[in-house]
Amino acid sequence: MFDQIVTFIENLKRNPNLSKFDEASTKQAIILPILHLLGWNTYNIDEVTPEYSVENRRVDYSLRLNDTNEVFIEAKGAGASLENHEEQLLDYAFRQGVELAALTNGITWSLYLPTKKGDWKARKFYTIDIIQQESRDAAQKFTDLLSKENVLSGDALQNAESIYKGRLKKVKIEETLPQAWNKLIVEPDALLIDLVAETTEKLCGFKPDIDDVKKFLERQYTEPLSRMEEVSEPWTEETPPRSHPLKKAGRVSLKELVDSGLIRDGQTLYFYNTRPFSQEQATIDAKENKLIYKTDGRPYAISKLAEILLRKHGFKHDKHGVAGPLYWKTYDGKLLNDLNEKVRTQRGDRK
Repeated sequence: MFDQIVTFIENLKRNPNLSKFDEASTKQAIILPILHLLGWNTYNIDEVTPEYSVENRRVDYSLRLNDTNEVFIEAKGAGASLENHEEQLLDYAFRQGVELAALTNGITWSLYLPTKKGDWKARKFYTIDIIQQESRDAAQKFTDLLSKENVLSGDALQNAESIYKGRLKKVKIEETLPQAWNKLIVEPDALLIDLVAETTEKLCGFKPDIDDVKKFLERQYTEPLSRMEEVSEPWTEETPPRSHPLKKAGRVSLKELVDSGLIRDGQTLYFYNTRPFSQEQATIDAKENKLIYKTDGRPYAISKLAEILLRKHGFKHDKHGVAGPLYWKTYDGKLLNDLNEKVRTQRGDRK
């Protein structure tokens, strides 16, 4: 079964028309074959129930065992965005007590634990991307989380819980590390002061005074978000997504990107470095050429918000400005800067 899934994914990756599949084609050519390879009897509507009714609404598929709903799957076309469909799916699943749910366009599979607390973002525990991920890795996650055998045994839910708890732990640590650092440098103990002083002496031959070390540490304080906008100095990430700054060229507005069909007005963008910035999101306001930061609901210029978020997460000060399009990406991983380049090429800016 596993090797067959790997082969199927490899064949999908080689299909040049994959992104053009509509919803019906996606279901027939991608979703149902994957479910079949995962052990589900796709010919038995009592096991793989299409258009399952939930309070006058319908879920595309309910995977059922022993007359019980085990997994809800909502499907979209291969080229469709998965945004704005999460809450509906999770609401259906929550009301029915379904503990596993998937939202997919065939290429991207967003997996959720619907009965967990919090909004839909907090209940999303993993994403399988059959194009971006290694085929064997994607096949393994499909097997772990959606195979009939593992759903029946309870291992699928156990695996999902393990990933979910690990993600919560990781997010909590990433949120707390800057606080811990601030506490250490604002209220340094003697051991830290001595360590910095001794290391400095070893490097240059001169040992700094205690007060000099304390002042230095205070300057490393990471300012909270509420104070960031008052600071005019630009900040950049230590290891930005590109080794070079954004080249000066004709500006591309968000409206131009929308008009070119590369993004949608109101679409969510995600901050590039997914590990420390996994919860940092903003929606597009094409008319105002701004991003609406989801945390505070306020509009910001693309580069300004990138600068704010880099400072928020404690990245180092740099004399160069932040090239915002290098940091924002769409749900399927396309950088705003790369989309801008497509528009510039269409306009004839690039030769």
